[in-house]
Amino acid sequence: MLAPALLLASPTTSAAQSEAEVPAAYVKVALTLDGSTFEHPGFLMASDEEGVFVIEHSDKAHEIKVSFRELGESSSTVLVEYAIGGRTQWLEELEVAAARDTELSKGKSKLTINVDPQGSKDSSRDDEDKVEGPDHDEDDPLGGLLK
Repeated sequence: MLAPALLLASPTTSAAQSEAEVPAAYVKVALTLDGSTFEHPGFLMASDEEGVFVIEHSDKAHEIKVSFRELGESSSTVLVEYAIGGRTQWLEELEVAAARDTELSKGKSKLTINVDPQGSKDSSRDDEDKVEGPDHDEDDPLGGLLK
């Protein structure tokens, strides 16, 4: 005779908790104001960093701050703060799918954010016109380490 078996099930976890976390993602933003869209080319952000995107329009600095609450392979939770001239206009927590545009609209403004854990640097710009510094820069903070 077999003894009855006891099966213990662990509590279910959310998809965000069960998926693998990633250390960084490439983040891009676009801001649409008065029918014009201003795209920031984006940059790589570590999971514990706050990214600040600044877009100048109509003599005002539009700041979009992005920080990760959770950063996963297929989705992420981000905190987005939008400010004009240092004054916060929106503060929103969003669930975003990896490599897909997520839009947030308030009034006449629309913000589009893209978080891509597999992303790479924007190669649409030509980086051959870089400014080269002098060979003997007396106040070089890195002491020539980049040469």
